[in-house]
Amino acid sequence: MNISIENKNFSIYLCKYLGVALIAGSVVHIGTLQNGFSRYIILMCIGLVLMITGNVLEAKQNGQKINLNYLLLITGLSFATGFLSGGIQHYLDNPSYAGTLLGIGLLGAYITYFIKDHVGLKMRNVAIVAIFSIFIVFFSNYVMDDTLLGENHHGEAGVQTIDTH
Repeated sequence: MNISIENKNFSIYLCKYLGVALIAGSVVHIGTLQNGFSRYIILMCIGLVLMITGNVLEAKQNGQKINLNYLLLITGLSFATGFLSGGIQHYLDNPSYAGTLLGIGLLGAYITYFIKDHVGLKMRNVAIVAIFSIFIVFFSNYVMDDTLLGENHHGEAGVQTIDTH
């Protein structure tokens, strides 16, 4: 059976982006929902397998070398991108947790992206991204007030709620 290049590209696309989406949902829901830890670990693992599969297929298609370093980089990039996506989606549900995900995700994605694609990584730029990431974490943990948020979009109570009585 000969699969067209378009179908191969679609499969790669689906694996990569569905993988990141599952990782993002899992990492953020572990910290913002009170139940389902096992479910999110399983979904995270499925997402990671999909992301690695998509990247490996793409690398083979492009004639790139696949080794342990490559697998570690795409794993790191997968989680960092998932941290960013999940942190953005659930920021108002739990700013301190989501902000920490955002800060780690931004710095991790920046570094792993440049290393993976063999682009020169300038320490000045890494320092700027690191400072911005630290600001996000600081702002989210010390300026945003988790107690003002009430219910999250899943209909469950946030981290803490205000007593209106």
